[in-house]
Amino acid sequence: GTLCCLLSALEAFFPVMPLECVMICMDTSEYQRNGDYSPNRLIAQRETINHIALSKTESNMQSNVGLLTMGGKTKVLMAPTRNLGSLMTELKGVKVQGKCDFLAGIKTAQLALKNRQNKNQHTRIIVFVGSPIENEMKTLISLGEKLKKNNYAVDVINFGKENAQNTNVEKLEAFINAVNNDDNSHLVNVPPGPHNLSDMVITSAILGNAPQPGGFGAPASAGGNSGGNLAAGGIGGPGGAQDNTEEALLAYALRISMEEARDRQQKPEEGKDEGAKEDAINQSGKEETKMELEGVDADEMDEEDELAAAMALSMAVDEDGEDGDGAAEGVSNNEKEEVDGAADDEILQVFKEEKFIEDLIDSAGVQKDDIDIQKILDFNEKDEGKKEDPDESKK
Repeated sequence: GTLCCLLSALEAFFPVMPLECVMICMDTSEYQRNGDYSPNRLIAQRETINHIALSKTESNMQSNVGLLTMGGKTKVLMAPTRNLGSLMTELKGVKVQGKCDFLAGIKTAQLALKNRQNKNQHTRIIVFVGSPIENEMKTLISLGEKLKKNNYAVDVINFGKENAQNTNVEKLEAFINAVNNDDNSHLVNVPPGPHNLSDMVITSAILGNAPQPGGFGAPASAGGNSGGNLAAGGIGGPGGAQDNTEEALLAYALRISMEEARDRQQKPEEGKDEGAKEDAINQSGKEETKMELEGVDADEMDEEDELAAAMALSMAVDEDGEDGDGAAEGVSNNEKEEVDGAADDEILQVFKEEKFIEDLIDSAGVQKDDIDIQKILDFNEKDEGKKEDPDESKK
């Protein structure tokens, strides 16, 4: 119960994201060599993309994330996938080159999402803009309307010192207003450094963590003035953004840990319940078998009657075993005596034969004339009579 309450509180703080297929457009133009975002804009983008990809895939187990670069010639580095290891490997190999083509990057991402495998996924494009946009506003508005018609959501992250003074904010606000449908698209204007770009994005509405009004990274509302956020810097400050990021990551880590703890608790309990059920079934089966042997219905007996019947049955089985053993011993002894008696009778019959006595005398080397064979036979008969009537001899 306590775990469920904590998980509910964490879900309210760290909401579960919908099923999405996300394509991230990375600005790899020459402007990314600047060091206004530590250590430079390219590496700052790389760290932020890592956070976004992890958040999207962990918040929904069926969401996918892909990657393309917009520096020089637009190139798809990774089609939408859940393999974050491959995605991060591609990120490490990204190099700075050429100019950023915002329009070509959006169209390429749209095509990549159109060919997604799971058509139930909502499509979303996240674009990093760290250089001036050269496309005209009318072109961007027309592109935004087409994306809205085809149910594409777009998040734009506009960062860089020069982008606070050029027409990027105005163009991107018009583009977001054209593509926005039920507040599914956002524009985040990151103020000039020194700032941590990933902190600005994590605490923004792009990942469902909207900051306090006027803070860093506040998304542009329809018709709002995002340029003020760039210039004024907001009231949150870098420390506030860092604290919000740490709180969000801590909440996410706690949520995962509690879910694992709950799973570990449920597994032993399920095992104990199954073991108890099996023991109860086996015990009831044994008791029913005993009752059937006794001819008694187990359903009509209480616990005391069942215990008494079980004890009586056990004692009866033991007595039957002892009686059976004794009977078997008696039979074996009688048979042995009968066999021994038959053997003695056969030996006596042999000694009564005169021919056997004569052969025995000859084998001993004694002359037959010196021994009266008849007396030996008479002696044997007398000795046999004594054995048959031992009581008479005692009298």
